[in-house]
Amino acid sequence: MGRRMVRGSMVYEGDEGDEMNDYETFVAAKRPVVPVSGFEPTFLPETLFPYQRDNVAWAVRTGRCALFLDTGMGKTIQQLAWAKNVTAHTGKPVLVLAPLAVARQTVREAAKFGLDGVVYALDGTAAGDVLVTNYERLDRFDPSKFGGVVLDESGILKNYTGATRRALTEAFAATPYRLCCSATPAPNDHLELGTHAEFLGVMSSHQMISRWFINDTSSFGTYRLKGHAVADFCDWVSSWAVMASVPSDLGDYDDSGYGLPNLSTVEHVEVMPQEIDRAAGTLFRIVDLNATAVHAERRRSASVRAARVASLVAAEPAEPWLIWCDTDYEADELVEALRPVVGDGSAEVRGTMTPEAKESALCAFGDGTTRVLVTKPKIAGFGLNWQHCARVAFVGATFSFESWYQAIRRC
Repeated sequence: MGRRMVRGSMVYEGDEGDEMNDYETFVAAKRPVVPVSGFEPTFLPETLFPYQRDNVAWAVRTGRCALFLDTGMGKTIQQLAWAKNVTAHTGKPVLVLAPLAVARQTVREAAKFGLDGVVYALDGTAAGDVLVTNYERLDRFDPSKFGGVVLDESGILKNYTGATRRALTEAFAATPYRLCCSATPAPNDHLELGTHAEFLGVMSSHQMISRWFINDTSSFGTYRLKGHAVADFCDWVSSWAVMASVPSDLGDYDDSGYGLPNLSTVEHVEVMPQEIDRAAGTLFRIVDLNATAVHAERRRSASVRAARVASLVAAEPAEPWLIWCDTDYEADELVEALRPVVGDGSAEVRGTMTPEAKESALCAFGDGTTRVLVTKPKIAGFGLNWQHCARVAFVGATFSFESWYQAIRRC
């Protein structure tokens, strides 16, 4: 028996089965669809592994998308192959933005894989198919001159209210082809996925939040993914992003060569001289868990921790060492403690240095000219390849898993 049914502003008439089918069609039409704005690839280098080849082909066909691939999966060659396809299709160069020193590394990688026309650019006057530069030099380029853009280590977009995110999103809003590459889009920070989607022109962060999220009343200013929306949200993300830790995550691909040796983590504990805090009337020193108190303790122990690291470096004179710290006063103590151990064989990179000085020091460590490097994860913890170094030291605990993970994975 036929029925008449009203749902919202739509009227359905006919058999009950037809009504349900029509309603399911109506609901399906509400599902967000990422527009495919790409084209068929014409250049897939033979040096690409099978999963890399398929990734590049998918990214070229999609046009605006993200490759969230773990460190060591070859994002550089994939993004360069994507860029070469875009410049051939549009007749315009592609701009690759990368962290400090990663730009020159990208150009070296291009030469290694036999890709010509990839050049390091200080400004928009450079000539080449693919111009590679640092994020710090974005203001020296006219976005309208490029057929495509690549954000290498695109986690730079994660700051929802950040000026850099806004500048990048606005600068390339009209760029037809866009690619984001990162190893660590935070799986528990969904807003980072939203800022990527907004940069790519897939959906604004506000739309994403209103569709799949709800205010988390237990934590002010945060959002929680609706329980019933998890699968739908993941389907949407997978329509514009590829995520993988090893090739087999993407299908029937060989993982040979991707299993790293076990990581040996050694914790060194320094016992400070016992002090009695008479002002507080306590027998033992009690440290408050706030930024001021933590920094006071870190200052107090900086020289002792630096001395321990220097002893470790001295014990293995043939090994390169990458030493991570969080503050300038820790860096000062490390440089002082390392001087009698390695002499001119160590270098430090800190925020007050010019971009050129930072880049020179980072490259010197990368090519083995410098044996020991002292720096901070927020300066050099992303994108750089230092597989020649198997010794990493953290002079103090970090509160960011992403920084710790990325810092280790440089090696």
